[in-house]
Amino acid sequence: MRCGACGSEGTEDGARFCNACGAPFSTDDADVGEASPDRLDDLATTMLQEQAAGLTVSETARRDASADGPITEAIMWAEAGDALDPVGIERGPVTDPTPIDLVGAWEPRTAPTPAAPDAMSTTAPTSPPSSRPSTPTRPTTPAPASPGPAVAVRMRPTVMTAVGGLLTVATLLAFTLDTLRITTTAPADLLTAARSTGVRVGTWQAEALASNLGLAGLGIAVLAAIGAVGTVLGRTWGAGLVGGAGLSATGVGALAVGMIEQPVAAATRFAELGATEAFTVTIERPLGYWMLLATVAAGVVTFFASINEIFRDRRHDLNPLIAAVGALAVLGAALGPLLPVDPAVFSDNWMIGEGPGTWPTLLVIARLVQIGAVTVGGLLGFLLVRRHGLGLVLGALGPMSIMVATTWTDLGSNPVGPAYRNPGGGSGVATLTVVGTVAAAALLAVAASIAWENDADQRNR
Repeated sequence: MRCGACGSEGTEDGARFCNACGAPFSTDDADVGEASPDRLDDLATTMLQEQAAGLTVSETARRDASADGPITEAIMWAEAGDALDPVGIERGPVTDPTPIDLVGAWEPRTAPTPAAPDAMSTTAPTSPPSSRPSTPTRPTTPAPASPGPAVAVRMRPTVMTAVGGLLTVATLLAFTLDTLRITTTAPADLLTAARSTGVRVGTWQAEALASNLGLAGLGIAVLAAIGAVGTVLGRTWGAGLVGGAGLSATGVGALAVGMIEQPVAAATRFAELGATEAFTVTIERPLGYWMLLATVAAGVVTFFASINEIFRDRRHDLNPLIAAVGALAVLGAALGPLLPVDPAVFSDNWMIGEGPGTWPTLLVIARLVQIGAVTVGGLLGFLLVRRHGLGLVLGALGPMSIMVATTWTDLGSNPVGPAYRNPGGGSGVATLTVVGTVAAAALLAVAASIAWENDADQRNR
């Protein structure tokens, strides 16, 4: 049926009142003053239905607090004799006020106009009080508080991860494979006499050149591997540690290549000696030698690749005073091997000779390369005042610290210090080098502890 007052067509045929606005369809039916009690009850029922139709039936989700099952959904439909709570709770039939009172207070109204979504009120309409005795609510025990979901560690390999892995493999091969092989057909008595001039035959690895070179190479590989893992875990110090290990690989690898030239030069001089009986001297450079050269080049590439990661570490909250003192300590450690011992002079650091007791050209260059690598890694690492810089310092100073400690304590058969040895000096290590290395290591530990505390405070906020 179509209502003449509001135009609604949702009312069933034969109804006396419009379900939308409550207007009577005939004037005879609108005369409620002469209606019988049954007709008044029908009118009250129609009013309740109209009221229920004006409300939005809510779809609610119920869940028993003591149950572990999934949430079940139910749509609660209003009955003709019930009052409808907007959140879907059934309160029982309405008995007070009586239908006669409701009829006396009823006034026709038009269909409600829905409000804008941002202006709709969330206040629930008040339901008529119920005379049904209320059922006592069973108390529920609150579920224990959950500690919260565990934070997943996001693992994402980067370019520095691959670079660190390649540097680790190259370093292990370079410091474990054979690097030099010298053989001769000279008579035994001639060879014995030539040993006083430094002539040696046999096969050399890194440990044969110096007893602590193999340990320093192992330290480089371990630091590069740890840095690669740090880059996978997203730690900013990871790329710095890989770059610092690259600088150490360049310095220590260059030193090993330079030290190889000493037995080569001695064998070359021995082959040039005049003798009554002809003999040959064979000098071979196996795969390990070329791996040392590859490690030197890979270290340079690794360092420059890590520079790209420096400014991705935007946190520069470390103590600048500690960084400045640490940089001075690195300078002291780097300058220590350059100090001459009487009667040598400072210019002997770059003097090249060919006679016995002089340094070959490659060894002179290698000394300066190692000192430069340590200086760049230490100074840049401390002055960055970033976690990336702390990794750079550790990678550059770690292998050097191994060489300083083993030489100062005379651990091994023939250990050498950083940059081989001081001009005019023996196999020891300068005091300035020891003091500078210890101070730099201590300041690095202090800076790392401060960074750790800052990270812990940020996580607890």
